[in-house]
Amino acid sequence: MTIMLVLMAAASGVAAPADEEMMLPVGYGVVQQADIRVPISDSVRAATWDELEIPLDRPVPVRLACIIFVPSGGPGNCVPASLVPPGQERVDWDKILEARDKVERSTSRVDAALFKAAAGRLKTLRLFPGDQRTVFSIRFFEEVVGPADARPRFAVAPEPALTTRNVLFAEPLDGRLLQMLYPAIAMRYSVNAQVRVTCDIGADLKLLCRDRGTVFSNPAEVPGYTAQLMEDLRFSTYQLASTIKLQPKTADGQDVAGRQFAFAVHWSLPK
Repeated sequence: MTIMLVLMAAASGVAAPADEEMMLPVGYGVVQQADIRVPISDSVRAATWDELEIPLDRPVPVRLACIIFVPSGGPGNCVPASLVPPGQERVDWDKILEARDKVERSTSRVDAALFKAAAGRLKTLRLFPGDQRTVFSIRFFEEVVGPADARPRFAVAPEPALTTRNVLFAEPLDGRLLQMLYPAIAMRYSVNAQVRVTCDIGADLKLLCRDRGTVFSNPAEVPGYTAQLMEDLRFSTYQLASTIKLQPKTADGQDVAGRQFAFAVHWSLPK
């Protein structure tokens, strides 16, 4: 069975601002939990931990500044926070990106791996709506990368996975979240996709997704960005799954905690 998502293009993703909008307002305070509508899920943290390119035996905080597409609350195009000059109401984002490109050439392997993991996580969260008088703004984040992010690898359970035919949702899916989580890169290339995953149902009746799943995309390739597109679709599905809570029993009275739940998500733009 399938959870069908119908997504409005105008409400999602982090598009590039036009040239005249490159002087962007800055919020210098670090984003707090109360500012976040959809936090980074354990599923996304575990996946980025799996892919970490360096050994790490302690938690390391990574501070970033990201451009926010205010209508959806989606971060993107993050840079090291140190590149944003302090005490200015607006900053020239072009100059900051130029500085990032220069810094990247001399960044250590450790710092580069930590930045990649933190930035990959941050683009999956969504903030509550901000000041609607601006389309783009700059916000600061601190993301901790460390061994606590690890989760057991995916393994198929001996019992058949539950599906939408037999589970019951504790609350209906929020259609606004479906719009928010549509990946920016998918919007840019008008991608329609289906992502199939199997997730573990925890004792709290929430989902942990460790299955890489299967992604079917049309177009199947985006030159230069195919791998990124596949990851973004998978991570958006993990984020959607993190907002789901199930009822403790199936329609026929079976306990769901400890079982697995298999489902598919259709990501598509309106015709």
